[in-house]
Amino acid sequence: MPGPAVYVVGDSITWLSQTAISDALSKAGYTPTISATPGVRIDQSQANVARLAQTQPWAWIIELGTNDAGANNTMWMAPFEAVWNSVSPAGCVIYVTVSPRAGPIAIEINAAIENLARSHSNVHVLDWGRLEYSTPGLVKPDTIHPTPRGQVALANLEAQELKRSCGS
Repeated sequence: MPGPAVYVVGDSITWLSQTAISDALSKAGYTPTISATPGVRIDQSQANVARLAQTQPWAWIIELGTNDAGANNTMWMAPFEAVWNSVSPAGCVIYVTVSPRAGPIAIEINAAIENLARSHSNVHVLDWGRLEYSTPGLVKPDTIHPTPRGQVALANLEAQELKRSCGS
């Protein structure tokens, strides 16, 4: 019998890690659906998230914001809120933080994620941004994209965070 549905939405970080994420979530008893697009900003993901939300899953993992930070996109907040409005009915929403290396916009996005988690009991934070920032070998020399080791680490952390924060 399939486990609870988990939708994972992200950019190239998730795209590169999708096999590892699918494996880790499946082994943890979840039924993952992964939608990842390299180079996508939050506003460019908005319609996709809204479409996916028409069949609301039990949980979401949202890994977006790196490209907003990289492009110094100061208009990220309204799309961030629109994505939240689409996923908010789910019992569990895990936001993956952006590496602080990506600059001031990354720090703003991470603060918005933390604020969302403080004000909504169904929101949880997976602080991948700080972890990959401080752990050599998890990202490639471009300091953004996960190495194979980083892909597995991210996938396992996502599965662990779902179990720890959301159960099954």
